Amino acid sequence: MGIIIDHDARKSAIIQQSIQLFAEQGYNGVTFQKIADDCGIARTTLYTYFKNKRQIFNYAIWETSNTLIEKYATILDKDEPAETKLKNIMGAVLQLLFDQRLMLTVILDYILAAQRAGHNLEKNIAKHTIALRRIIQGLVVTGMRTGELKEMSAALATDLIYAQMETAILRLTISRNANMKQLTRMMHTTIENLRNPVEP
Repeated sequence: MGIIIDHDARKSAIIQQSIQLFAEQGYNGVTFQKIADDCGIARTTLYTYFKNKRQIFNYAIWETSNTLIEKYATILDKDEPAETKLKNIMGAVLQLLFDQRLMLTVILDYILAAQRAGHNLEKNIAKHTIALRRIIQGLVVTGMRTGELKEMSAALATDLIYAQMETAILRLTISRNANMKQLTRMMHTTIENLRNPVEP
């Protein structure tokens, strides 16, 4: 009887090992052969799962994005006030950032290397962040309509909330002094400051 290989488990292991290598040596410093060697498999075997290292990188981002999308849907489906949903959405984002700190470091390294090489990734970055911005703005608009949140520029309120996520990313990857409780308090305070002082 032949050996049964769990291809999903192997694919996941390849992704995790690749992210570790990218974090240690930089995206540009890792070759497809290095990934194969580190995973203890032949390069031809690696090709059965991924065409190149870029596909591995993109797949890791896709998996992370899908995890967030599922969490967004669960939160948005609940019958709760806009403020609560905003806090829960951003809480899910913060938790994922902490859980995926290594991946976050790799992404930042990749973006900085691309910028140094003269590549403009603005459209790619926007593609991965636009969904969250739309959700935040939608909840802000809903909160204003119900009287839960004060009248303001929805775009500005979205930027204020989104800026907290950017702060978390910088603390996680650059200064490395991120504290989940502190960042959550900052996020909640920002959202609470949007409350309508007059009860709806």
